[in-house]
Amino acid sequence: MSKQPINTPLARKLLLLGALPSVVMFITFMGFFTSARLDDARRDLSDSNQLLADTLAPSLEYAVVSGNTQALQEILSQSIRHSRADWIRVVDVTGEQIGYVNSLDSEPGDKSSEFQIYQAEILQNPLEFETDRPTLWFEPEFGLSSRALRVGTVMVGVSSNALMERRNDILWSSLTVGLSLLLFSILIIKHTLNTILSPITEVSGRINRLIEGDYRLSKVNRRKNSRELVAIEQQLNQLAEHLESLKASRDQTLAISERAREKAETASQAKSEFLATMSHELRTPLNGVLGMIDLVQEETLSPRQRDFLKTARQSTEDLLTVISDILDYSHMDSGGIVVDHQPFNLHTLVTNCVASYRHLAEEQGLALTLNFYGDWPETPMVKGDAPRIRQILACLLDNAIKFTTDGFVNVQLGCFGVEDGCIIINCSVSDSGSGIPNGRVTDMFSTFQQLEGGDARSFGGAGIGLSLVQRLVELLGGHIQVESHHGEGSSFRFELPLEVASTATLSIEPESVLHVETPLSRRALVVEDNPVNQRVAVALLNRLGFDTEAVTNGQEALEKVHASHQGFDVILMDCQMPVMDGYETTRYIREWETANGVGRTPVIALTADVLPGTKQNCHESGMDDYLSKPVRKENLREVLGRWVTLL
Repeated sequence: MSKQPINTPLARKLLLLGALPSVVMFITFMGFFTSARLDDARRDLSDSNQLLADTLAPSLEYAVVSGNTQALQEILSQSIRHSRADWIRVVDVTGEQIGYVNSLDSEPGDKSSEFQIYQAEILQNPLEFETDRPTLWFEPEFGLSSRALRVGTVMVGVSSNALMERRNDILWSSLTVGLSLLLFSILIIKHTLNTILSPITEVSGRINRLIEGDYRLSKVNRRKNSRELVAIEQQLNQLAEHLESLKASRDQTLAISERAREKAETASQAKSEFLATMSHELRTPLNGVLGMIDLVQEETLSPRQRDFLKTARQSTEDLLTVISDILDYSHMDSGGIVVDHQPFNLHTLVTNCVASYRHLAEEQGLALTLNFYGDWPETPMVKGDAPRIRQILACLLDNAIKFTTDGFVNVQLGCFGVEDGCIIINCSVSDSGSGIPNGRVTDMFSTFQQLEGGDARSFGGAGIGLSLVQRLVELLGGHIQVESHHGEGSSFRFELPLEVASTATLSIEPESVLHVETPLSRRALVVEDNPVNQRVAVALLNRLGFDTEAVTNGQEALEKVHASHQGFDVILMDCQMPVMDGYETTRYIREWETANGVGRTPVIALTADVLPGTKQNCHESGMDDYLSKPVRKENLREVLGRWVTLL
């Protein structure tokens, strides 16, 4: 993984931008001026020593001609003391040394390579007289010249180290001065950069404060900052004002949203409580109506009376279906429905569901058929939410039978293996009804939408059945589609993924299952505050062979349980009652049984509350089973059969 390059700070870049020209200029000028000074020093050293030799040559004329070595030595000593020469030597015309002086401890010898030698000839010039007397005495013997005669040579020696020392002095002095100037320039540049970068740093800090939500206005410094920075600070102040207004607007919006959310939650809570109350209040009288109808139908009735009771029962069942659909749809809106995963026999579930509608279809003259196809396992046991799958199929069957006046309703269920432990079921419900117009197919799954509107529609209903089916199918992880041709019928098809139940899962018996063998005497206690429902429950239990007692609240039930020496074989407990509800009553019964070493009596909950969590609350309070109102004889027999042996 490549590393991201580290960005160079702006201060370093500007410092480099300002210092780089200074360094270049420093190197250039230092090289130039140092070279010039070295040339000047070399020239000065050469000129001064040559001048010394040229000056000494006339001064030494007399001493050389007269042979006065003392005077010659004195002149040489005085000259070398005030010069930069290392030694001075005088030779005659034959090359013999006649005078020598040095400032060194050792003789130079002939190591001329170590010294720079400057020399000048010592000339004897003739004397000029004002008379016409001839100058024969002064004429040279050899007649070489009539004007000047060379009598010797003066040589000035300068060590090469002198030039080296001079050059080092020049280099070090130039380097010292140059570095001092360079350092001074860098300090000035850095100070100037600080004055430039300080406002930029303040602007950066201001932006960070804006990011952190600090929208306070800053004072604009017009005297020290440049016009561009002043403009930026003014724009930042305008931005801060704008952000402050946006923040105020956002806070106001959030406050409104929070109040709306609280109102929505309150409304949702109120709706849930209302639905729970209405469910209980509606199902309680429906339980009495259906119970009494069932009891009356077992009496001797005339055909006309039996038809009236059948109509009343069907109307009550329709009302119960509407109530259940509305509650389910409301639960889905609030996310209150939790998908269950329990093992069940898919083949048996579908067969029983279709069989329950066979009588209704035959009454309308319809042929209801069921076909299975695909790769079915030997034991069609799957894991899923069996009640919801039955609810989906039942709604589609009810819809098909209701909108088909003649012909057939066909149910086909296919099973296809996808991978180990998982299958896909494909279920279709087809009918030969009137069908759906092409323009209305997409509206079939909309809430409260019906094929016909107005007061003169051919079929009733709340218009939420198919919408509920679609949402249930999607909740279970599947999808549904419809194919229809107007006047030729419709076909609703849905697919669901299911998990094959393992053998280990199927072999586990529920720990809570308790069978009580009471072949001779069976006693039951009904705890119900509604008199009609109490009479229905007592009558149904009596017909199932129970000796039944009834009380109206939990406190009376506790007294009955404590006072009964023989005990009860089963207790039907209403959940919502005055004085003491069913949950608290059951907890007291379980505590009393534990404290007195009495065997556990099966307690079956009777409740009209079908909201999520009710069944769990029943089990947590110590109840053994759950029976929702309205109570039918078949359902009661099925639940009781789990806990006691019916004769």
